[in-house]
Amino acid sequence: MTAAARRRERAGWAWLAGGDGLVLQRVPSETSFFNALGMWVAGMAVVSGFGMTIAASQWWSTSITSVLWVLPIWAVLYCLIERLVLKSFSTSWVWNLVLTVPRVVLSLAIALVIGLPMAQVIYSGSINDELSKTTTARIHEATNEITSTNGAKITAAQNEIADAQARQTRLEQQVTNSRFLADCEAGLASCSQTHKLGRGPYYKRDARRAAAAAAELKAARPEIAATIAANRRKIAVWREAETSQIANRVATIRADRDFLARQAALDRVEAANPSVKKYVEFFLAFLIAIDLVALMLKLTHLFSTGGAYERSAAALRANDLVEVHRLQERANVLTRRITLEARAQEDADELRIRGEISRASGGESDESGPSERASRRPAFGAPAAATTLGD
Repeated sequence: MTAAARRRERAGWAWLAGGDGLVLQRVPSETSFFNALGMWVAGMAVVSGFGMTIAASQWWSTSITSVLWVLPIWAVLYCLIERLVLKSFSTSWVWNLVLTVPRVVLSLAIALVIGLPMAQVIYSGSINDELSKTTTARIHEATNEITSTNGAKITAAQNEIADAQARQTRLEQQVTNSRFLADCEAGLASCSQTHKLGRGPYYKRDARRAAAAAAELKAARPEIAATIAANRRKIAVWREAETSQIANRVATIRADRDFLARQAALDRVEAANPSVKKYVEFFLAFLIAIDLVALMLKLTHLFSTGGAYERSAAALRANDLVEVHRLQERANVLTRRITLEARAQEDADELRIRGEISRASGGESDESGPSERASRRPAFGAPAAATTLGD
């Protein structure tokens, strides 16, 4: 085969459609179809790669430019998958239909993987609005939850502070009132209970009450101050923790805009607007249909032309099988020949060793009788055969 023919076999769009240059040389009428199909596969690989790039940007919540490396990788994988599927078609219609099933399943998977993120891009405005509403509601809910959790503890601490302060105020009032009554008894007849001035029993009673209340206030003041200070520290810590928790929860809620959150928002948009759901379903069906164009064209071409390319490829494979069978049979013949030669060599070695043992036993003393020497003599013709084979 010339160098130009070899270059023609390796070149062309037909390779992407599962075509082989050697087979296409035998059926040149199929070349144009395979070239056109290969061009379609290349175009779909680029389109699918672009869709996969958009999907990757939605999955990872990043810009499209940062995941452009996905496009060439997926385009190459798509071409290899499509070539493998298209090349696997044969003259058996049952096998072709069986091969179609996993390709349809793969097309459905690709449509879901690419179509849902692209639908999110199409309805990004409605999705962002839905996410904003949901974010606001979640922030209010989280704030109320955190506030209610810490609010009970803060309220309890504030009640303890109020009780301590009320106790201190009550003791102070007792001291003030008792001292006031005692001063009335001693210095002002109009407010004295007896309306007489002096330091009588009422004065002494009120003075004792004032002294007892003052002593109790003095003893309770450190405890009251410690209780108030401790509870104020707790309230400060709890309020600081509450502020930090609310800030962290709000930041987390606002950052929750990944693929699943956007898909959930799209589901709510579809529930509110049935037309959106219908369009999304139509878009997914469109992606499946356009991804199966190459497969449908291949099947249609097989039905309409009878599969000239596939028949030629099958004939070439049959010729290859003939050559493989010839090599296998030749290997079997050589294997059997080597086995027989080895067995013959083993028999010859055994006879040679027996002959040597017989000659060695024949050199013993002649005192043995003729009958004994005859019994030790090997069978007729054995030494000669052993010698001959040994040589």
